[in-house]
Amino acid sequence: MNKLGLAIATDYMGESKKTEDLEHILKMVSEAGFTHIHWCHEWDGDYTYSTYEMEQIREWMDKYNLKAKSLHATIGTDHDVFSIHGNYRRDFTADCEYNRKAGVELIKNRVDLAACMGTSEIVLHLYIPYKTLDAEPEKKAKFYSNVKKSMDELQPYCLEKGVRICMENLFDVPMHYMEEEWDWVLENYPKEFLGFCLDSGHANMLWGEDMIRIIRKYGERIYSVHLHDNPGNADSHDIPGMGNINWEEVMAALADSAYELPLTMELSCHMDSEEEFLKEAYKKGAWITELYQKAR
Repeated sequence: MNKLGLAIATDYMGESKKTEDLEHILKMVSEAGFTHIHWCHEWDGDYTYSTYEMEQIREWMDKYNLKAKSLHATIGTDHDVFSIHGNYRRDFTADCEYNRKAGVELIKNRVDLAACMGTSEIVLHLYIPYKTLDAEPEKKAKFYSNVKKSMDELQPYCLEKGVRICMENLFDVPMHYMEEEWDWVLENYPKEFLGFCLDSGHANMLWGEDMIRIIRKYGERIYSVHLHDNPGNADSHDIPGMGNINWEEVMAALADSAYELPLTMELSCHMDSEEEFLKEAYKKGAWITELYQKAR
């Protein structure tokens, strides 16, 4: 009988900078039964991975018999992503060409990491500066023009490396802007290059029961998932079953999408015991996988 395939994000205990802690995470994940990881360290900010670090991560994966389902890319230098006020370093949406190209270069770094880890998908946040666009709607065209230049530059690089970018749904962007962004992706780029990452916790907070409609509307492009639960008013990254998400409905809708197993859970450890947390996470991950398989 084949072992159940299941992935978990690596930052469930936070993001330590010590390599001993990074290896410990992979060791614990493997011992808990997980077969895959979603590399989620440095998902924010402008950290650049050395090729030597990439090799180190791959060696750890081989040591603990783990595969990579996906990894989380970063939008670049920390700034107020909901407003446009000047240019920031390594921002692929920036007006300044040097900053924009530096942001593209940073995403290419994550594409290289994905290729080294053996996964074909990276997850990316595209924040809409809605506070500025609400006040100055004429700036929307320039914003999307900047994003398009960046995506146009990334497309041949990603296709050559065999890595797809999946835009994640966010909870802190108004609903109509989020759908507008995903519609823009559909209109401008092929599925081989750009897809979507369904974050169930974010969807529960932003869309609520309308999440099912969203999954079915964009299902043909959903290639990545971040599965976690919450009560609908906090991004708590709980284990499935701890919040108010209807997992039977979500898994049935996801089963009709382009998504392929294994499922990926993006959780935060809220227990005293890391071992018990991973044990419970694996158990509930197996449960929602069974729901998916039955619906499929």
